[in-house]
Amino acid sequence: MLRLIPGFILTVVLISPVTVQALVGDTEGVFGMDGRLSTLAAVGSYSKLPSFFKNKDLDYFIQANLRLMAGGRPLDRLSYEIHAVQGMDLTSADNNGLWLDAAAARYQALDGTWDQFAEGDARGRLTLDRLNVKLSFPWADLTLGRQAITFGKAYFWNPLDIFSPFEAQQFDRDYKTGVDAVRLDIPIRNFSGINFIGVLGREITPPGYFLNRRKTWDSSWYGSALLLRLYTTVVEWDLAIQGGKVYGGYQIGGGAVGEIGSLEIRVEAAYFAAGGKSTPLPFPLKGELLEDHWTAVFGLGRRFANSFTFEMEYLFNGAGDPDNLEASLVRLNHGASLHLGRHLLGLMISYDIISILNARMVWIYSCSDRSSFLQPMLSLSLSDEAEFLFGAAVSLGRRPELDGLIPRLRSEFGIYPDFYFIELKYYF
Repeated sequence: MLRLIPGFILTVVLISPVTVQALVGDTEGVFGMDGRLSTLAAVGSYSKLPSFFKNKDLDYFIQANLRLMAGGRPLDRLSYEIHAVQGMDLTSADNNGLWLDAAAARYQALDGTWDQFAEGDARGRLTLDRLNVKLSFPWADLTLGRQAITFGKAYFWNPLDIFSPFEAQQFDRDYKTGVDAVRLDIPIRNFSGINFIGVLGREITPPGYFLNRRKTWDSSWYGSALLLRLYTTVVEWDLAIQGGKVYGGYQIGGGAVGEIGSLEIRVEAAYFAAGGKSTPLPFPLKGELLEDHWTAVFGLGRRFANSFTFEMEYLFNGAGDPDNLEASLVRLNHGASLHLGRHLLGLMISYDIISILNARMVWIYSCSDRSSFLQPMLSLSLSDEAEFLFGAAVSLGRRPELDGLIPRLRSEFGIYPDFYFIELKYYF
C-alpha cells in the first residue's frame, strides 16, 4: 500500500488548487465534454470479526475513477448524453468489492463493461454508464437508451425508487447508475404529468450473479420493468402513484412530500407481489427468494438558517426477517430487500463549521436487533471544482459466530468491518 501513497499525493498536488473550464465545448451546444476524477483510499479493520478473519486484521482499498461526460443539443428537439467511466482498483482483499455488483446493474440488458486487466492486487475496467438520446415534442419528451431514472424524495430509503437506488450508507451520491430504458414524460399542466417507463433487465441468481454472465446482451420479462407513474401537486403537497411490472414481480405504491410548519414531511409506501417463476433460497435455507411484502418510509427534515440540517426517517422493511438473518442477507445481496431487519431508523445531521468545511454524521439503527451503523464525515472544499472527504464507517452490534463451518449472524450491522476512508473529488 505504501508504494501507492506518492501517486495519490501527486494527484492531489497537481489538481487541487487549479481552476479550469469544461474540458471541451459546451454541453448546451452541439458537443461538450465535462468530467469528474475521484480517488478513494480506505482501510477496513477486521478486529471485531475474529470468527471470519482469523489470519488478517486489515485490508486496504484504493479506487480511482475517471468519468468523462459528453453531451450536446445539436437540434432544438434533440439532445444526447454519454458517460464513460474508467476505473482502477487496488486492494489487498480476496475479492475486489469496489466494482458495481450484479444487483445494482440488474436493469442493464447490455453488458457495458470491459475488464482490461487483473494482475495481483490491481484491476482495470471501462464502463459505459450513460448512452441516450432525448427527443422533445410539444406534448412530451421521449428518452431512449441507458439513463439515470430517479423516483422518490426520501433521504435514506425510497421504496418507489426501484432503478439502482442509492444505499442508505452510501456517502458519494453524485451519479446514479444508468438503466437501459425507454421513458416517455407527458406533462399535463404545471407540476402534473404522466411517466411511462420500460426497462430491460437481466436475471440474477440467488448468490448474486447474472444468470447468463457471458452474454453481451441479455434480458427477460422476469428481469425487466414496465411502469406507469402519475404525479401532481395538491395544496402545495407533491403526490405520486406508480404501478406495474418490476424485477421478479409487480409493484404498486405512492408517496407524498410537503411541509407542516417549518418541517418537510415525506411519506412513501409500496407493495411488492412476487410473480413468475419460483426461486428457492440456497440450501440449507428455507423459503422463497422473492416474497410478497410492504415497504414504507416516514421522514422529516429541516435546514436552519445557520446551515444546521437534519433528516430523520423510519423504515418498515417487510422483506427483512430478523429471525432468519441468513435468509435476509441472501435477499439483501440479491437486491430483494433494503436491509436484514424489519424496523430501522435513520438520522443525518450536518453543519458548516466554516464556509469550506462541513461536518456530517449518519446514524442508522436497527430496532429489530439493536445494532447500529455510524458514519462521521468531514467535507473540505478545496476550490469550486475540488472536494476532500474524510470519514469512517463504524458498525456496532452482536458479531457473527461460526456453528461448525456454518456462519450464524446475530445482528444486522454486526457483520460489517469498520472502514476509514479519504476521497478526493475533482470536477472539470
